[in-house]
Amino acid sequence: MIFSLLSGVARLLNFLSDKLADLADFISKPSNSSKYPLLPQYDPEITQRQSALNKSRELYRYNYTYVESLPMVEKVPTNERFSLSWGLLVGKVVVKVLLNDRANPSAFINKDKSKAKQLDFSKKLLEASMSQSDNAIVELLSNLPDILEDDPIDLEGSNIQEYNDLFWIISLPAISQYFMSNTEFARLRVAGFNPLMIQRVNTLDAKFPVTEAQFQSVLANDSLVAAGAEGRLYLADYAELEAIAGSTFPNGKQKYINAPLALFAVPKGKKSLTPIAIQLGQDPSTHPIFVAQADDEPNWLIAKTVVQIADANYHELISHLARTHLVIEPFVIATNRQLASNHPLYILLKPHFQGTLAINDAAQSGLISPGGTVDKLLAGTIGTARALSVHGVKTFNFDEALLPIALKKRGVDDPSLLPDYPYRDDALLVWEAIATWVKNYLFIYYGSDSDVARDSELQAWVKEITSNEGGRVTSFGQNGQIRTLAYLVDAVTLLIFTGSAQHAAVNFPQGDLMTYAPATPLAGYTPVPTSTTGATEDDFFAMLPAIDQAKSQLTMTYILGSVYYTTLGDYGNEYFTDDRIQQPLRDFQDNLKAIESTIKSRNEQRSVEYSYLRPSRIPQSINI
Repeated sequence: MIFSLLSGVARLLNFLSDKLADLADFISKPSNSSKYPLLPQYDPEITQRQSALNKSRELYRYNYTYVESLPMVEKVPTNERFSLSWGLLVGKVVVKVLLNDRANPSAFINKDKSKAKQLDFSKKLLEASMSQSDNAIVELLSNLPDILEDDPIDLEGSNIQEYNDLFWIISLPAISQYFMSNTEFARLRVAGFNPLMIQRVNTLDAKFPVTEAQFQSVLANDSLVAAGAEGRLYLADYAELEAIAGSTFPNGKQKYINAPLALFAVPKGKKSLTPIAIQLGQDPSTHPIFVAQADDEPNWLIAKTVVQIADANYHELISHLARTHLVIEPFVIATNRQLASNHPLYILLKPHFQGTLAINDAAQSGLISPGGTVDKLLAGTIGTARALSVHGVKTFNFDEALLPIALKKRGVDDPSLLPDYPYRDDALLVWEAIATWVKNYLFIYYGSDSDVARDSELQAWVKEITSNEGGRVTSFGQNGQIRTLAYLVDAVTLLIFTGSAQHAAVNFPQGDLMTYAPATPLAGYTPVPTSTTGATEDDFFAMLPAIDQAKSQLTMTYILGSVYYTTLGDYGNEYFTDDRIQQPLRDFQDNLKAIESTIKSRNEQRSVEYSYLRPSRIPQSINI
């Protein structure tokens, strides 16, 4: 009876929030009816334009202390804060998390406490919904750490069932069934939460001295030399993680992380990667090489888990936080400070920046703050973890990040050498669609490179983004300017792709692939082995997070990976007021629909679906 009542409350809440979200979206739609797009050199009201920009610069001020030396907004302006409709989406996911605890039959969950929290949160969320109060939603969600906090679970995690028992209303993820398999371990390099690490290599250097005999013990009728020469050898190297120092969990238990190397090859006549060997650190004199064994052989399973821990930390701190959230932040600030609200580029970029300042501010003040969720769950100390994210931003080369160039630089651009790479293949479709849309849009307003050079606001935008007093993005622009229309198209394509598709590719797999701690631990809890033999199943479980940690990991990654707010290409009928935009926009939307069909067809041929880059599942901006 109680459970039926809770379910009824949740269904009512979902219905009301859906209806209110529709209304809130209608109310909050941008209106540009009085702001016909014009470049500054053609605007007769240039004085009013400059006055409005001066006011905007007062609202959007830089801060370089929130995340050490990186530019962030000093205070999130009112119009950049979370919307009511966004808050309702997050609230519905939180209700599901709380219901998952309440309905869980396991003895280690405090069901009475979870029930009380679920009812209290549902009531407050409903009140905020009925009042149409953005502030009430924001205040409620700001208390999420306290809302989600529960009594500690005193279980180390000694068997798979204890981890499985964390899932009830939230379905046990599919990866729980096959995470031990070598096939899945290899697949995650090309279709997982961090499909950005592998690079093609011709040979291995002295720091990873895999022998011909070791290689042939896995692929008997092949050779290391031939695989390298033929472009079939691939390496994932986590050397940057050497900068992370393992932290101590509040209960005094030490957390561990290493900087492993993992070797993969495409066997002759095959399409997919297969794992060959793993070295658990950068120094071969202290880290022996583990050669691929049976899926669940304990020594090999532990070696794979060390790689998963490294991949998860690299993903969260660099691929996700640094190279989507934090890389985009200075462009959002500079766009509002230097481009007038009727500048064509401002109009194009604004929906792709929606919610980014707010979510980044929430992250720096909570998620990645000392004692926050990252501090509790990831392997490194919060100081070294934040420093690694800063490193990830500062080593981001804007021009080399253009998707075709980035793939070529890693040597993974050729489908004939690496046929099975779902991230690459789907991302390129979306990239080309965005590039075509951006080109068609910008060509309406810029007739030549001269128009670009004469655009005073655009040049001020670049100057601010690259300056030490502004965005500090030193790899952007053409010697402090944008001189060509071609460069502008590439730059805007990268900004929109990063804020939409790239973020989707690294954010939403959290909900499917990272909620299940045995498959993807966020930290290790025993030192890595120094021998390739002698491990047991108990040693594997000892390395995993305790059940309390696993529950917190489930909560964080499920919420982050489950909120889909806005959809790529869906700007609304009234967003663009220039009639010349309508046909290019329809072409873009039609292109996205065709890509959706193409990916659906591809997934029918893939062993496991890869759906993170389906356009229908790509939000317009980084807003979660």
